[in-house]
Amino acid sequence: KPAKLGPYFEMRTYTLASGAELPKLIALWEKGIPDRVKLSPLCAAWVSELGALNKFVHIWPYKSIEERNATRDKAKAAGVWPPSLLAKKHNMPAYSMTAQENKILMPSAFSPIQ
Repeated sequence: KPAKLGPYFEMRTYTLASGAELPKLIALWEKGIPDRVKLSPLCAAWVSELGALNKFVHIWPYKSIEERNATRDKAKAAGVWPPSLLAKKHNMPAYSMTAQENKILMPSAFSPIQ
């Protein structure tokens, strides 16, 4: 559905070490996402099924880069994010990544999500 969420979107792509790592990451996200989205909404969270495998992509909308930085600082200070922190906090298995890519994206004028 069309929405006004941004106009700044952070897209993060994690390449996990192997297929066995994805269930660990998903378990940590399921544990932490209810508290994390209280600080800012999650626009999307996806896993790859075809093409480049072992990928997890998530997109977060922000009104500004400053809001993004402040939200991330609040989440870390509150102990609700990132998922790697939750692994230690809840004695859950951590996941291993081989690469991480972050981008700040802006919607095109015709995008239904702004």
